[in-house]
Amino acid sequence: MGTRKLIEIFAPEPYVSITWQVNNFCNYQCSYCNPGNWGGTELNEGSLDLYHKNLEIIVNRYIEAGYKNFKFFFSGGEPTAWPNFIPICERLHEKLPHATLAVNTNLSRPLAWWKKHYHLFDDIVASFHIEFANKDRYEENSIFLCDKVNYLSTKMLLHDERFWEVVEYGNYLKTVMPNYFLEWTPLYDEMTANTGPWHYSDPDKVKFIEENTTDQKQTLPKPDKRADTASFVRYDDGYSTHCNSNEVIVKGYNYFTDWTCNVGDCIFINPTGEMSLASCGQGGVIGHILNDVSRVGPKQITCKKEYCHCGTDIIIPKFLNK
Repeated sequence: MGTRKLIEIFAPEPYVSITWQVNNFCNYQCSYCNPGNWGGTELNEGSLDLYHKNLEIIVNRYIEAGYKNFKFFFSGGEPTAWPNFIPICERLHEKLPHATLAVNTNLSRPLAWWKKHYHLFDDIVASFHIEFANKDRYEENSIFLCDKVNYLSTKMLLHDERFWEVVEYGNYLKTVMPNYFLEWTPLYDEMTANTGPWHYSDPDKVKFIEENTTDQKQTLPKPDKRADTASFVRYDDGYSTHCNSNEVIVKGYNYFTDWTCNVGDCIFINPTGEMSLASCGQGGVIGHILNDVSRVGPKQITCKKEYCHCGTDIIIPKFLNK
């Protein structure tokens, strides 16, 4: 636990984050990942026209409530394998040119795919999974993308059994990437909504995690697109900085029981199409992306969940009640 006390996560400009777990198909089957994230039982093969129509309804509902800024974050499974992924991103890019489009990917698509589509994305979270990743492809794609998007997170998943191999590869990437924002990311005991932190028994691994959260360097210019879809942390000593979910987790600040949370600022769509406010379940189910989007909108709650592990939930504006 850090020495400071976290008292608030805030957004200078209110924004809506729509996190869409578009399917549960993945070309990787990592041992630490719940099969519900890669089994391929929910391919989300609904009507593209309905997706377009209902996303527009959701956006308009928040615009009517005074919101101007939107972030769309796509995850999976592996979202780049979803047939509707690029058509939806193209429509959002056209209709909401100032919105932030982000994707969480294992970066396994060939370089030609990224050369064709990189312009659609502002943020790319590139998770490195040591059991399945092609290191050469991950490196090639990372070098290409590192000056093409506002934010490329080189996310090193610290597999317990191959921990130091991951560290070695991450340190190698730092020698070949002209720009990098590298996150050393501890695992969870399983990747589900009710997960807890992974317990590393090796004290050297624990020490590494405690001393290393992120490394960064920039030597090439990036697009530097203005994005009013950022959250910040504020501590009890008055210090504020950008909110990095991985750092919040590593420092043990992600316990928000009895905090007031603007849960309505984050819509989560699961692989079946069911919509809730945030992925944690605290905001309740509010409909379905294909047939019921009438209940979306701003909402504030008092959180009763002990442990927050999802990056998109952590950055939702919230504050410690006095």
